[in-house]
Amino acid sequence: MKSLSRNTLFIITLKSVATFTLVAALFGCKNDLSEVARLNQPDTMATMYAKEVSISESEQGRIKYTLTAPVLRRYESPEGALIRFPEGFRVIFYDSLNPEQVRTEITADYGINNEMAKTMEARRNVVVTNYLKNEKLNTEHLIWDQNTKRVNSDVMVTITTPDKILYGEGMEADEKFYNWIIKKPRGEMYINEDQ
Repeated sequence: MKSLSRNTLFIITLKSVATFTLVAALFGCKNDLSEVARLNQPDTMATMYAKEVSISESEQGRIKYTLTAPVLRRYESPEGALIRFPEGFRVIFYDSLNPEQVRTEITADYGINNEMAKTMEARRNVVVTNYLKNEKLNTEHLIWDQNTKRVNSDVMVTITTPDKILYGEGMEADEKFYNWIIKKPRGEMYINEDQ
């Protein structure tokens, strides 16, 4: 019997290991659809995280509004960026004629700003106050469309004016909360200031 050289033995061993690895890889693969779907999901990690945020927008040199929030998280996706305010936010709109006067204020316990759609959603304990008309809106969900400059809600709302409290389902208003309508009024109660 002929003996094999060390080099030949090494090459045979190397080919055996390569063949075994290839066979193991081929038979070890599974087409697990849930795993494929999980790997194709967009990243759920925030691309930006900030604390004690203050954002202002100005128009023709005058501050239009200021948004403050304890926490901001920005998420990127192919559909555009979403900014979440998981610990709530506060937006103050200033009067265009008197920029030092606060016109309207919106607060909520949770918010989402969709940069692509230019909409901002306020959820949970939403309060909108119009300081110029001394009116207040309370609801659980509100959408501010920056394209149309309109604010609307499709859930129960309470609007308090100087002389009455109005209840209803859904409302629509301009972004200044100056002109508003309740879509499905449910009742009203007059306030007697003498009592």
